[in-house]
Amino acid sequence: MRTFMLKKTLLLVISLCFISLLFVDVGDLISERVIYVLWPIGHVTVFAFWAALLILYQPNIRNSSLIKQWYLLTLFCFGLGVTIELIQPLFGRSRQLDDLFMNYIGVLLSLILFTRHSVHWIVKTGYFIVLGYFLLPSITTAYDEVKMQLEYPNLASFDNEVALTRWKADQKLTLITPQELPEATTNMMKITFVKRQYSGVALRYFKRDWQQFSQLSFDLYNPYKQALPVTLIMTDKHYNKGKPNAQDRFDKILQIKPGYNHIDLPLDEVKQGVALREMDLENMAGVDFYMYKLKTPTYLYLASLYLQ
Repeated sequence: MRTFMLKKTLLLVISLCFISLLFVDVGDLISERVIYVLWPIGHVTVFAFWAALLILYQPNIRNSSLIKQWYLLTLFCFGLGVTIELIQPLFGRSRQLDDLFMNYIGVLLSLILFTRHSVHWIVKTGYFIVLGYFLLPSITTAYDEVKMQLEYPNLASFDNEVALTRWKADQKLTLITPQELPEATTNMMKITFVKRQYSGVALRYFKRDWQQFSQLSFDLYNPYKQALPVTLIMTDKHYNKGKPNAQDRFDKILQIKPGYNHIDLPLDEVKQGVALREMDLENMAGVDFYMYKLKTPTYLYLASLYLQ
């Protein structure tokens, strides 16, 4: 009896922890990118856990036919899921219909794994193909997150397409190989700057603490016959992106000559290059490349970006 009560208590505690994660803002504890990675996996896991409890321990569901189990679990999934989505804005979270689908994926996982009834192998195979399809972006991004930590102080590598997800841009970013661009000696990221007031690309996901390094280095390739003016913007966590202020960030105009350009930027210059204060090198937030008032689309290629 004591073992049974301990098991019930443990399951209750785990359930309450899972419920709290659906409402608590953990943005200050882990990065936005990690949240993006874990969010769909979390919804699948949470609802798979709850569905497993119902299938294994709730007599009316455990002893029902497979069809009735599916029906009852579907009602449970969407009833609880919709309720959670309606409540979440009260806790500063936004409603997302995609969450309901991931909840249901989790419920179906437990139904397939824990029901006492036989589930046809075709149904199982089809389910796991769908599960893999929807979780693959999260899994590959998680892989790149680990790779990013291991490659530090290299801030940007272009071994595969997943590495491009470290960046934000107003146009699609492309991975270019030496086979596609004869001038390239390694994989590079193709940046498209378009005809508008300003257009650019920003590194958003990287290790933030640069205190132990003396300079930021990067290589840009300019395929044109004339030099191109590119503005480098760097920010830390104190910069208010909602109210842009050029006096509260580091700006530098670079003249990117035709061909390859290797640039070494002293971090002391960055630290002292903010008009209103010193840059916080312990909490860097962004490395942006912008071009302004272009008359035609313009392309540049970034080959590397690293600290030393």
